[in-house]
Amino acid sequence: MINTNMISEKKTNVRWIVASGLSLSFMVMFLGRTVFSVSGPAIMKEFGWTSTQFGYASTAFFIGYMISMIPSGAISDKYGASKVLIVSLLLAGVFTFLTPIIGTSIGLMIVIRAFEGFSQGGIVPGAMSNLGKWAAKKESGIACGLVQAGCPLGSAINMYLAAALLPIIGWHKLFYVYAIFFPLWCIIWAFIGKSDPSKHKKVNQAELAYIQKQEVKAEVTNSNITKADVMRTPSVWLMCLSYACATYMYFFCTTWLPNYFIIGRGMKISAGATPYIVGFFTYFIGGFVADAASNKFGNRIGRKLVQVVGMIGAGVLIFLGANATDPTLVIVAVSASYGFLCLTMGGYFSVAPAICSTLAGVYAGLAGVLGAIAGVLAPTITGIVVDAGLKAGASNATAYGYALWICGGICIVGSILALAAKIIPVQHKEELESN
Repeated sequence: MINTNMISEKKTNVRWIVASGLSLSFMVMFLGRTVFSVSGPAIMKEFGWTSTQFGYASTAFFIGYMISMIPSGAISDKYGASKVLIVSLLLAGVFTFLTPIIGTSIGLMIVIRAFEGFSQGGIVPGAMSNLGKWAAKKESGIACGLVQAGCPLGSAINMYLAAALLPIIGWHKLFYVYAIFFPLWCIIWAFIGKSDPSKHKKVNQAELAYIQKQEVKAEVTNSNITKADVMRTPSVWLMCLSYACATYMYFFCTTWLPNYFIIGRGMKISAGATPYIVGFFTYFIGGFVADAASNKFGNRIGRKLVQVVGMIGAGVLIFLGANATDPTLVIVAVSASYGFLCLTMGGYFSVAPAICSTLAGVYAGLAGVLGAIAGVLAPTITGIVVDAGLKAGASNATAYGYALWICGGICIVGSILALAAKIIPVQHKEELESN
């Protein structure tokens, strides 16, 4: 019970420190994820792998990732997100370290990348479950944008680090260096993070009241919903499928975009940092827009507006980038496309607090599984398409361009799915049947 006599005091802002810590977890996650991508040309050269084989190794990560997503979300909601996050990041650090030691053949690399993916599969549901308890509802889009911004930040940092370190220490030692970031995050989180704001010593009554007041203001009356209620709601599936379309291109960018710039376009590794830098800023913009649109138009329209517009922009611009011949135009178009894609992410994950705040981890787990399926498909399809294009006599730029066309078409489908979704609170089965 909140002491209303203390609500007039100036509220603390611990929720933003926690959100920043979660953002750092996403940054570390993507450092560990994209180190395989930027090392791709060196790994392919050392082992003599084709693009298809590299695609299989990249896909293995997302198979493991998919397996652990939904259970991680449910465990986070029930037992506390901090435990899930710490275990996930520590295990991910171990398997990052072991990758160059164990992954000495395509079969062994597939196995170790699958274990890496399984370990990282708990990070997104854990973080979103945590954020669902910490974010004030009218700030949920901004908070989601802040947390998600850690993804392109990690990718962008990786491009510069890889460009500097790969020629000096090689890809094997690069994995050893990156493995250190995971336990470092766990140490930071031990000082700043908690699963529940009411149990954080630095949160005062005014901030706690502010967070909880938004739940009443938003008139979320579905606190008695179950996991089954979330899973049977059509709008949940439409938005999660739309998110999967976004993640198809997102994971293409994670696994293949460095190769596109290096091999497909003959550019330096650092040139591939530009899309991720743009994405870092548009994550924040997307969060602000999602919240502003929701306040102006309501959740029914506002919570999906940024997804619809962003997916159209991403699809059109990636197509332009694939067909451009001028190197500058290629970077500009692909970067703008990735920026529009990242614009949607704060919107996608702000849906859960709006319609099922008590089971945000379950929603995030479902979105993550469908996104992981897209993550399984994207690297494999890309590798097959690139090899088929090269065998048919296409240039590197054209062969990779075919894969970009596929991304553009899937983004348009995702926009249509988001447009069709009705963003309303999830209802309990009995309430739904009585209406």
